[in-house]
Amino acid sequence: MNCAYYPGCSAHALAREYDRSARLVCQRLGIHLTEVQDWNCCGATAAHSLDHELAVSLCARNLAIINRMSLDRVTTPCAGCFNRLKSVSFELKNAATLKAKIEQAIDAPLDRLPEIVHLLQLLVQDIGPEGLAKHVVKPLRGLKLAAYYGCLITRPHKVVAFDDPEQPSSMDRILEVLGAQTVKWSHKAECCGGGFAASETSIVLDLSGQVLEAARQAGAEAIVVACPMCQANLDTRQEAVEKGRGTRYNLPIVYFTQLLGLAYGYPSGRMGLRRLIVSPLPLLKKKGLI
Repeated sequence: MNCAYYPGCSAHALAREYDRSARLVCQRLGIHLTEVQDWNCCGATAAHSLDHELAVSLCARNLAIINRMSLDRVTTPCAGCFNRLKSVSFELKNAATLKAKIEQAIDAPLDRLPEIVHLLQLLVQDIGPEGLAKHVVKPLRGLKLAAYYGCLITRPHKVVAFDDPEQPSSMDRILEVLGAQTVKWSHKAECCGGGFAASETSIVLDLSGQVLEAARQAGAEAIVVACPMCQANLDTRQEAVEKGRGTRYNLPIVYFTQLLGLAYGYPSGRMGLRRLIVSPLPLLKKKGLI
Protein backbone atom coordinates (compact mmCIF):
# COMPACT_ATOMS: atom_id res chain seq x y z
CA MET A 1 0.00 0.00 0.00
CA ASN A 2 1.36 3.41 -1.00
CA CYS A 3 0.30 6.63 0.70
CA ALA A 4 1.53 10.21 0.84
CA TYR A 5 2.67 11.19 4.33
CA TYR A 6 2.25 14.66 5.82
CA PRO A 7 4.15 14.70 9.14
CA GLY A 8 3.34 18.24 10.22
CA CYS A 9 5.54 20.50 12.33
CA SER A 10 5.22 18.56 15.60
CA ALA A 11 6.37 15.25 14.12
CA HIS A 12 9.66 16.86 13.04
CA ALA A 13 10.25 18.48 16.43
CA LEU A 14 8.44 17.98 19.74
CA ALA A 15 6.82 14.68 18.71
CA ARG A 16 9.69 12.95 16.93
CA GLU A 17 8.91 9.75 18.82
CA TYR A 18 5.42 9.76 17.28
CA ASP A 19 6.84 10.16 13.79
CA ARG A 20 9.47 7.46 14.34
CA SER A 21 7.06 4.93 15.81
CA ALA A 22 4.47 5.66 13.11
CA ARG A 23 6.97 5.03 10.33
CA LEU A 24 8.24 1.79 11.89
CA VAL A 25 4.73 0.45 12.47
CA CYS A 26 3.71 1.27 8.90
CA GLN A 27 6.84 -0.43 7.60
CA ARG A 28 5.93 -3.58 9.53
CA LEU A 29 2.41 -3.46 8.11
CA GLY A 30 3.55 -3.04 4.52
CA ILE A 31 2.42 0.58 4.22
CA HIS A 32 4.86 2.62 2.14
CA LEU A 33 4.82 6.25 3.27
CA THR A 34 6.13 8.90 0.89
CA GLU A 35 6.71 12.15 2.75
CA VAL A 36 5.30 15.22 1.02
CA GLN A 37 8.28 17.18 -0.28
CA ASP A 38 8.58 20.88 0.58
CA TRP A 39 5.45 20.72 2.76
CA ASN A 40 4.57 23.75 4.86
CA CYS A 41 2.81 24.26 8.19
CA CYS A 42 -0.95 23.66 7.96
CA GLY A 43 -1.70 26.58 10.28
CA ALA A 44 -3.23 24.53 13.08
CA THR A 45 -4.73 25.55 15.32
CA ALA A 46 -4.96 29.35 15.37
CA ALA A 47 -4.28 30.55 11.80
CA HIS A 48 -7.88 30.24 10.60
CA SER A 49 -9.05 32.60 13.36
CA LEU A 50 -6.62 35.31 12.22
CA ASP A 51 -6.76 35.22 8.40
CA HIS A 52 -9.13 32.71 6.87
CA GLU A 53 -7.96 32.89 3.26
CA LEU A 54 -4.30 32.67 4.26
CA ALA A 55 -5.07 29.69 6.49
CA VAL A 56 -6.87 27.93 3.63
CA SER A 57 -3.97 28.71 1.31
CA LEU A 58 -1.49 27.04 3.68
CA CYS A 59 -3.32 23.72 3.49
CA ALA A 60 -4.25 24.13 -0.17
CA ARG A 61 -0.59 24.43 -1.12
CA ASN A 62 0.12 21.09 0.59
CA LEU A 63 -2.81 19.48 -1.22
CA ALA A 64 -1.57 20.82 -4.56
CA ILE A 65 1.88 19.31 -3.92
CA ILE A 66 0.27 15.95 -3.11
CA ASN A 67 -1.66 16.11 -6.39
CA ARG A 68 1.65 16.30 -8.23
CA MET A 69 2.86 13.16 -6.42
CA SER A 70 0.32 11.03 -8.32
CA LEU A 71 -0.97 9.57 -5.05
CA ASP A 72 -4.68 9.81 -4.37
CA ARG A 73 -4.44 9.64 -0.59
CA VAL A 74 -2.48 11.33 2.19
CA THR A 75 -2.22 10.37 5.83
CA THR A 76 -1.02 12.34 8.82
CA PRO A 77 -0.44 11.28 12.44
CA CYS A 78 -1.40 14.71 13.79
CA ALA A 79 -5.01 15.38 14.76
CA GLY A 80 -4.60 19.12 14.22
CA CYS A 81 -3.13 18.68 10.73
CA PHE A 82 -5.80 16.11 9.87
CA ASN A 83 -8.59 18.43 10.95
CA ARG A 84 -7.22 21.42 9.06
CA LEU A 85 -6.52 19.49 5.86
CA LYS A 86 -9.98 17.93 5.96
CA SER A 87 -11.66 21.28 6.70
CA VAL A 88 -9.87 23.03 3.84
CA SER A 89 -10.63 20.18 1.42
CA PHE A 90 -14.30 20.39 2.43
CA GLU A 91 -14.36 24.16 1.82
CA LEU A 92 -12.64 23.92 -1.54
CA LYS A 93 -15.17 21.36 -2.71
CA ASN A 94 -18.14 23.44 -1.56
CA ALA A 95 -17.15 27.07 -2.18
CA ALA A 96 -16.32 27.79 -5.83
CA THR A 97 -15.51 31.48 -5.28
CA LEU A 98 -13.09 30.72 -2.45
CA LYS A 99 -11.50 27.93 -4.49
CA ALA A 100 -10.81 30.33 -7.36
CA LYS A 101 -9.16 32.84 -5.00
CA ILE A 102 -6.98 30.17 -3.42
CA GLU A 103 -5.90 28.74 -6.77
CA GLN A 104 -4.76 32.22 -7.75
CA ALA A 105 -3.00 32.71 -4.40
CA ILE A 106 -1.00 29.47 -4.62
CA ASP A 107 -0.74 29.47 -8.44
CA ALA A 108 -1.92 25.85 -8.72
CA PRO A 109 -5.13 24.07 -9.78
CA LEU A 110 -7.24 22.38 -7.15
CA ASP A 111 -9.75 20.47 -9.27
CA ARG A 112 -8.49 17.13 -7.94
CA LEU A 113 -8.04 16.75 -4.20
CA PRO A 114 -6.51 13.73 -2.43
CA GLU A 115 -8.37 11.72 0.17
CA ILE A 116 -7.21 12.73 3.65
CA VAL A 117 -7.08 10.13 6.42
CA HIS A 118 -5.68 10.23 9.93
CA LEU A 119 -3.13 7.49 10.58
CA LEU A 120 -5.49 5.94 13.13
CA GLN A 121 -8.20 5.84 10.45
CA LEU A 122 -5.83 4.32 7.89
CA LEU A 123 -4.87 1.46 10.21
CA VAL A 124 -8.42 0.69 11.34
CA GLN A 125 -10.07 0.92 7.93
CA ASP A 126 -7.38 -0.45 5.62
CA ILE A 127 -5.51 -2.95 7.79
CA GLY A 128 -8.30 -3.70 10.27
CA PRO A 129 -8.11 -5.15 13.80
CA GLU A 130 -7.42 -8.67 12.53
CA GLY A 131 -4.63 -7.48 10.24
CA LEU A 132 -3.09 -5.49 13.09
CA ALA A 133 -3.30 -8.49 15.44
CA LYS A 134 -1.34 -10.73 13.03
CA HIS A 135 1.90 -8.91 13.79
CA VAL A 136 1.65 -9.00 17.60
CA VAL A 137 4.56 -10.88 19.19
CA LYS A 138 4.38 -9.30 22.64
CA PRO A 139 0.74 -8.88 23.77
CA LEU A 140 0.12 -5.91 26.05
CA ARG A 141 -1.67 -8.04 28.65
CA GLY A 142 -2.24 -6.44 32.02
CA LEU A 143 -2.30 -2.85 30.78
CA LYS A 144 -5.42 -0.86 31.64
CA LEU A 145 -5.60 2.07 29.24
CA ALA A 146 -7.74 5.14 28.55
CA ALA A 147 -8.02 5.75 24.79
CA TYR A 148 -8.09 9.53 24.39
CA TYR A 149 -9.20 10.93 21.02
CA GLY A 150 -9.42 14.63 21.90
CA CYS A 151 -11.66 17.04 20.04
CA LEU A 152 -10.14 17.21 16.54
CA ILE A 153 -10.07 13.67 15.11
CA THR A 154 -13.82 13.05 15.12
CA ARG A 155 -15.30 16.57 14.88
CA PRO A 156 -17.06 18.10 13.09
CA HIS A 157 -18.40 14.77 11.88
CA LYS A 158 -19.79 16.24 8.65
CA VAL A 159 -16.27 17.27 7.69
CA VAL A 160 -13.97 14.55 9.05
CA ALA A 161 -16.41 11.63 8.54
CA PHE A 162 -14.51 9.34 10.89
CA ASP A 163 -15.69 7.38 13.92
CA ASP A 164 -18.38 8.52 16.36
CA PRO A 165 -17.93 12.18 17.41
CA GLU A 166 -19.02 11.55 21.01
CA GLN A 167 -18.14 7.90 21.66
CA PRO A 168 -15.31 6.96 19.28
CA SER A 169 -14.02 3.39 19.42
CA SER A 170 -11.35 2.95 16.73
CA MET A 171 -8.36 3.35 19.06
CA ASP A 172 -10.02 1.18 21.69
CA ARG A 173 -10.30 -1.63 19.13
CA ILE A 174 -6.62 -1.34 18.22
CA LEU A 175 -5.49 -1.44 21.86
CA GLU A 176 -7.73 -4.41 22.58
CA VAL A 177 -6.35 -6.52 19.72
CA LEU A 178 -2.89 -5.77 21.13
CA GLY A 179 -4.01 -7.47 24.34
CA ALA A 180 -4.63 -4.42 26.53
CA GLN A 181 -7.82 -3.55 28.40
CA THR A 182 -9.49 -0.21 27.69
CA VAL A 183 -11.60 1.62 30.25
CA LYS A 184 -15.00 3.21 29.78
CA TRP A 185 -14.71 6.85 30.70
CA SER A 186 -16.40 10.20 30.24
CA HIS A 187 -13.68 12.33 28.62
CA LYS A 188 -12.38 10.30 25.67
CA ALA A 189 -13.47 12.96 23.17
CA GLU A 190 -13.30 16.08 25.36
CA CYS A 191 -10.90 18.96 24.69
CA CYS A 192 -7.68 19.16 26.72
CA GLY A 193 -7.30 22.89 26.01
CA GLY A 194 -4.21 22.49 23.85
CA GLY A 195 -5.18 25.37 21.57
CA PHE A 196 -4.89 27.73 24.55
CA ALA A 197 -1.48 26.42 25.67
CA ALA A 198 0.19 29.83 25.39
CA SER A 199 -2.69 32.29 25.79
CA GLU A 200 -4.96 30.92 28.54
CA THR A 201 -2.96 28.71 30.88
CA SER A 202 -5.67 28.58 33.54
CA ILE A 203 -8.17 27.17 31.01
CA VAL A 204 -5.63 24.57 29.89
CA LEU A 205 -4.95 23.43 33.45
CA ASP A 206 -8.67 23.13 34.14
CA LEU A 207 -9.51 21.15 30.99
CA SER A 208 -6.43 18.95 31.20
CA GLY A 209 -7.15 18.34 34.87
CA GLN A 210 -10.63 17.15 34.01
CA VAL A 211 -9.23 14.65 31.49
CA LEU A 212 -6.62 13.33 33.94
CA GLU A 213 -9.14 13.05 36.76
CA ALA A 214 -11.65 11.21 34.59
CA ALA A 215 -8.98 8.74 33.49
CA ARG A 216 -7.86 8.20 37.09
CA GLN A 217 -11.41 7.60 38.29
CA ALA A 218 -11.93 5.06 35.50
CA GLY A 219 -8.92 3.10 36.74
CA ALA A 220 -6.61 3.79 33.80
CA GLU A 221 -2.88 3.25 34.26
CA ALA A 222 -1.98 5.37 31.22
CA ILE A 223 -3.64 7.57 28.60
CA VAL A 224 -3.14 6.72 24.92
CA VAL A 225 -3.27 9.53 22.36
CA ALA A 226 -3.18 10.13 18.60
CA CYS A 227 -2.40 13.86 18.73
CA PRO A 228 0.94 15.60 19.44
CA MET A 229 -0.82 18.59 20.99
CA CYS A 230 -2.83 16.44 23.39
CA GLN A 231 0.27 14.45 24.30
CA ALA A 232 2.38 17.52 24.99
CA ASN A 233 -0.40 19.22 26.91
CA LEU A 234 -1.27 16.33 29.22
CA ASP A 235 2.36 15.31 29.67
CA THR A 236 4.05 18.67 30.24
CA ARG A 237 1.20 20.17 32.28
CA GLN A 238 0.60 17.16 34.49
CA GLU A 239 2.82 18.32 37.35
CA ALA A 240 1.12 21.73 37.41
CA VAL A 241 -2.32 20.07 37.35
CA GLU A 242 -1.30 17.83 40.25
CA LYS A 243 -0.21 20.84 42.30
CA GLY A 244 -3.42 22.72 41.54
CA ARG A 245 -5.72 19.78 42.31
CA GLY A 246 -3.71 18.28 45.14
CA THR A 247 -3.87 14.88 43.44
CA ARG A 248 -1.07 12.65 42.25
CA TYR A 249 -1.87 11.22 38.81
CA ASN A 250 1.41 9.85 37.45
CA LEU A 251 -0.36 8.88 34.22
CA PRO A 252 1.98 8.32 31.25
CA ILE A 253 0.66 9.88 28.02
CA VAL A 254 1.66 7.45 25.28
CA TYR A 255 1.13 7.51 21.51
CA PHE A 256 -0.87 4.60 20.16
CA THR A 257 1.89 3.91 17.62
CA GLN A 258 4.40 3.46 20.43
CA LEU A 259 2.26 0.70 21.92
CA LEU A 260 1.73 -0.88 18.51
CA GLY A 261 5.48 -0.93 18.01
CA LEU A 262 6.07 -2.42 21.45
CA ALA A 263 3.52 -5.17 20.77
CA TYR A 264 5.23 -5.81 17.41
CA GLY A 265 8.52 -6.50 19.16
CA TYR A 266 10.35 -3.22 18.66
CA PRO A 267 12.53 -2.26 21.66
CA SER A 268 11.25 0.56 23.86
CA GLY A 269 14.23 2.73 22.87
CA ARG A 270 13.27 2.69 19.19
CA MET A 271 9.73 3.69 20.16
CA GLY A 272 11.04 6.80 21.94
CA LEU A 273 9.39 5.93 25.25
CA ARG A 274 12.23 7.59 27.18
CA ARG A 275 11.35 10.95 25.61
CA LEU A 276 8.07 11.20 27.52
CA ILE A 277 8.04 13.33 30.67
CA VAL A 278 5.80 11.07 32.76
CA SER A 279 7.75 7.90 32.12
CA PRO A 280 5.81 4.78 31.11
CA LEU A 281 8.85 2.58 31.74
CA PRO A 282 8.11 1.67 35.39
CA LEU A 283 4.56 0.62 34.43
CA LEU A 284 5.79 -1.40 31.44
CA LYS A 285 8.48 -3.09 33.57
CA LYS A 286 5.90 -3.92 36.25
CA LYS A 287 3.74 -5.61 33.60
CA GLY A 288 6.71 -7.54 32.21
CA LEU A 289 6.50 -5.80 28.84
CA ILE A 290 10.08 -4.47 28.78
